[in-house]
Parts: sequence; C-alpha cells; structure tokens
Amino acid sequence: MSVGIGKAIATGFAQAGAQSVSILGRREGRLIAAVADIRAAAINAASVVGYEVADLLKREEVDRAFQSILAQTGNIEILVCNAAVLPAVGPLSGYDADQFMNNFSINVLSTFNTLQAFLPLAPPNATIINITAAAAHIVPMPGASAYAVGKAASLKMVDYFAAENPNLHIVSMQPGTVATDMTDLPGHFCVWLASPEARFLKNKIIWANWDVDELVARSGEIENLRLLTCGLNGVPM
Repeated sequence: MSVGIGKAIATGFAQAGAQSVSILGRREGRLIAAVADIRAAAINAASVVGYEVADLLKREEVDRAFQSILAQTGNIEILVCNAAVLPAVGPLSGYDADQFMNNFSINVLSTFNTLQAFLPLAPPNATIINITAAAAHIVPMPGASAYAVGKAASLKMVDYFAAENPNLHIVSMQPGTVATDMTDLPGHFCVWLASPEARFLKNKIIWANWDVDELVARSGEIENLRLLTCGLNGVPM
C-alpha cells in the first residue's frame, strides 16, 4: 500500500476525511514516504495516518500489525486487500514451476492471511474491498497464466469468505491498468465503494472505470440478479 494504486486508495480515504488511515508493507522507507504524502492530502487535520511493517506472507506479522493498528485507532471499519505481484509473462509450457508457485503464493496467501487476521477484529457490517484483476475473469490472454491463475484463485477465495461471513460488505474491484502515476480514479472509486450508496454491490465484481450514476440507476437489477459475479453462463446456479 506504499506505492501506486495502494497508496492512491489510502490517499483517497484521507482526502475523504477518514478518521484514520493505516498502510502495511515490507519496506519501511517507502511506508514512511507514503505516510507523509497521505497525511499531507488529508482534509481532516485530526486524521491518524500511520504504517506497520509486515510481510503479508507471514501470518504472525499480519496479526501483530492489525493489533497495533487497533490499539492506535480503536476500530478498523474498512479493509483493502491490495498486495500482489505481477509475474513475468510467458507461456504455461516451459514456465519455471518454482517461480510459478511463488507468484501464486504471493497473490493468494497475502490475501488469505489478511482476511484471517482481520476477521476477529472486524466490527459488524465491516467493509472489505478486494483488489482483483481483469485477468481473473476475462477470456485467457496467452502468456498471462502465472498472473491470472493466482488472481482467479484469490477471487474465488474471497467469494467463499463472503459466503461464510454474510454480515460483511465485500466487493472485488478491478482497478484497471495504470501506466502512469495518475491513480486517482481507482483510489476515489474505492472510497465510493465503501459508502452507503454502493451497498448494492455487495459480493460483486466491479471495474473502477464504470460509470457510478449508471450503476446506481441499475442498482435493483444488479443487487437481485447474478450480474457482476463469476459463474457458468446460461445455467441458473
């Protein structure tokens, strides 16, 4: 959460007046720099902006980080799962198995540990925003299997977590490919996803570049049908 889309999301919440914003990551130098930028963007001078150094592949570090944040802020209402790695592109045949599984582990286990650590601390109706990718649910793109498989597994895991914890408001967001530092769109879209207006998107998959007004206009249709979910087309199940 110290660079790119993750930092933009944290900045968006600070700009929206969040009482506290906390980010996690492995590199303390980047975290310190990100916190300074996020704090400068906050419209609420009383906002608590902080960081915790944690390797999300190590459950004990994630637990410690969440306990520390809770002690400082008193409550964690919104969780954004953003950790991921973009593996090298290459065909499945000939791809190094160790590299493939390492990429898979990062893209799945980081979210797994984060969800497990957050659940005991989550207040009723807490919000979880899972940052997914188009590769997880669109037609296959040759060469992208190492990334797509991990993100697809993570997406399905979040689906199960949502089904097992129906009190939580969980949304998966595809932020788009951001080729520049202009990451405001997915950052601000995440803030909207956490708002009361977006409650109809519970357990849905959403793209950050979709029109909010059009989504709201179709909220009844989206909420009551299997739209914006992964499934088998043509079969009502």
